[in-house]
Amino acid sequence: MQLLGWLLGPLVLLLAVNAFFSNRASVITANAAFDRLLTASADAIADQITVQDGALQVDLPYVALQLLESRLQEQVFYRVLGPNGHTLTGYDDLPLPPPKAPRNREGEVLYATGYRGGPVHAVALYRTVYGGATPQAAVVVVAETGESRDALSRQIWLEGLARQGVLIVAAALLVWFGLGRGLRPLLRLRDSLLARAAADRSPIDTSGVQTEVRPLIEALNHHNTQLDQLIATRQRFIADASHQMRTPLAEMRTQIDVSLRQGGPELAQQTLADLRHGIDALARTIGQMLLLARTEPEALDAAARQPVVLAALARDTALEWVAAARKKAIDLSVDSTFADEATVQGHALLLHELLANLLDNAIRYSPPRAEIVVRVRALPQPMLEVEDNGPGIAADERERVFERFYRGRQVSAPGSGLGLAIVREIAASHGARVELATPASGHGLLVRVRWLSGLT
Repeated sequence: MQLLGWLLGPLVLLLAVNAFFSNRASVITANAAFDRLLTASADAIADQITVQDGALQVDLPYVALQLLESRLQEQVFYRVLGPNGHTLTGYDDLPLPPPKAPRNREGEVLYATGYRGGPVHAVALYRTVYGGATPQAAVVVVAETGESRDALSRQIWLEGLARQGVLIVAAALLVWFGLGRGLRPLLRLRDSLLARAAADRSPIDTSGVQTEVRPLIEALNHHNTQLDQLIATRQRFIADASHQMRTPLAEMRTQIDVSLRQGGPELAQQTLADLRHGIDALARTIGQMLLLARTEPEALDAAARQPVVLAALARDTALEWVAAARKKAIDLSVDSTFADEATVQGHALLLHELLANLLDNAIRYSPPRAEIVVRVRALPQPMLEVEDNGPGIAADERERVFERFYRGRQVSAPGSGLGLAIVREIAASHGARVELATPASGHGLLVRVRWLSGLT
């Protein structure tokens, strides 16, 4: 019924438009038919004009006027004028057409005028009569009131409107029936979706819907798959955050309990120092996890990107880690020779965090007096490298170290195991790939971030 209600408004509008144009067509048709009768009557009268003794004579054929007779109370008027404009027969005051009215090839002028208090339709026929010494011009005017025309146009309009109305109503019913039948699978689909549990995001079955609707259902299924991945990522993040924060907090609580039970200023000082170290580590872990959540590809879709010069990024970031490197007597250098033009589209803050995590790992796990080099390359693709001569990562672990909270077998320094996971996420969000290799020296680790496209 709702669908029928939707169709009712357009149906009424269509009927109104159809009635308007049907009325115009019926008036034109009726006028054309009666104009032919007027012309035929004028022709019949003109054929009876003759010349006798040099003057025009009219033998009015009443059959000519009978052509215009009808059962309606319609009035017919006629007038025949001679060459000097005087009336030979008929109504002297019957108006002639305007002087500049156009004539057709037969010398006829169809026009409407007023006569005896009402409108009339008239035809003026201009003829030249031969038979005397010189040809003489004659004008035949025949007019009628419009009762028959109105009746005929109304009849044509009503019959056409009734016929077309039936067709329109029948078409509307067919459309209503067809749409109702066609929408039935969609209604079943709607009911099945409403009956689903809130957490049910399984693919929607497309076998019971029309072919035209299947692309929409497939798009919804694709969207649900992406939504599942997003929710799974968020759930994994929450679980990881819970695990990583619960353990340090439990350890700090235990230290505080021990210090309260045993007392002593030296133990309290040591406990405070341990708590400070633990709080710093926990704060870094929380910061890394929040940064990891920000580097999810779906979280970066709406963020603005801008050109980032890799050489400037390398110099600025390395400068921030000079103090940490000096504490371990590590030689930290930047090599950006012939690469000042290397520019990528990205997020400067995230790319800074990417390089900061690589430098943090390199300084943290390299022995004292080691060497760390940050390189920038422009060709064949933009490239960022961090090379150290520390313990390196075994070949069989180079894929696993990108997992969250995984720490290699040879790692002894404290850490959260999130650094390389963050690096890979940021690189992926910028269209880059992270590769681990052994330096040419044969020991240490070379981390290469390679953009898959050329310079921007």
